[in-house]
Amino acid sequence: MKKNNVRLIDIAERLNLTKVSISKALRDHPDIGDDTKKKVKKVAKEMGYRPNLVARSLTSNKSHTIGVIIPKIAHYFFAPVVEGIYNSAIKTNYEIILGISLENEEKEKQLLESMIDLRVDGLLISITEQTKSLTIFEKVKEMGIDIVFFDRGFADSDFSYIKVEDRKSARKGVKHLIDQGIKDIAHLSGYSSLLIGNERKLGYLDALSEASIKMPEDAIVEGGFSETDGYEGFEKLLSKYGLPEAIFAVTYPVGLGALRYMKEHDIDSKTVKILTFGASEFNKYLEHPFICIDQPTFELGQRSFEQILIEINKESKRLPEIIQLPAFVRE
Repeated sequence: MKKNNVRLIDIAERLNLTKVSISKALRDHPDIGDDTKKKVKKVAKEMGYRPNLVARSLTSNKSHTIGVIIPKIAHYFFAPVVEGIYNSAIKTNYEIILGISLENEEKEKQLLESMIDLRVDGLLISITEQTKSLTIFEKVKEMGIDIVFFDRGFADSDFSYIKVEDRKSARKGVKHLIDQGIKDIAHLSGYSSLLIGNERKLGYLDALSEASIKMPEDAIVEGGFSETDGYEGFEKLLSKYGLPEAIFAVTYPVGLGALRYMKEHDIDSKTVKILTFGASEFNKYLEHPFICIDQPTFELGQRSFEQILIEINKESKRLPEIIQLPAFVRE
């Protein structure tokens, strides 16, 4: 019968083995035979045993846990990325501790402290909209905890960073609109202080420049990455610039926010093409689906996990890597 807080000694007494033998069997130690390992794991499962990850880290110097901090969970981008991370973790017998910063820098710092207390082996982090400084991450690294940034992070730093080809992919998406004969293209931009916001804006400008198209400054409205930001950004665009032929939204939720504004203010959505950086399965249910720059989200999660394992298991100091994955335009 299962009971709460089953200990190694409880399994040892059931099988008439030592506590050390039980521990080794559960960790697939070569000192223990395969038959014994199978027997121990079977009984441990029947009894409802769960390893104490903190205690395990104290004895082995490794907890086999990775902390993951993301700004939001109810997001078309982060859900499949986290799934990719989990999928890779399962294959390597690692546990994932997930924290949500809610786009709040102070909350992000609290999560970092909590995960340090839990003795995570490494951290995968996508920073908040508010995060501007590397200082706290550098302090964590000085404590011997490896960090890899994904999606949102810092270039030109001492940390590896896994991301999509933001600038190149944005240029490709805007060029797709231009190739359809559309020249009046506004941009609901992310914050330029964040690398992904800046690079997607630069990609937009690259495509316009290559086509010898000049848009006024009022055609670019800077804001955040949420649906609310898209709603408010589109309202500001109308007041400053007017109604464009098309908009390039820095994220899929920003595109949805712009669409919601149009619906609520009786603007015919079919008169404005919407290109979004990012996609969603929800897109096919829209009356006029967005053109999407489709990111390899699941692969991004997998590649991020692979990179943190490389950092954790490195035998000597490694140079940080910036790894960029391609995205593709689809209608």
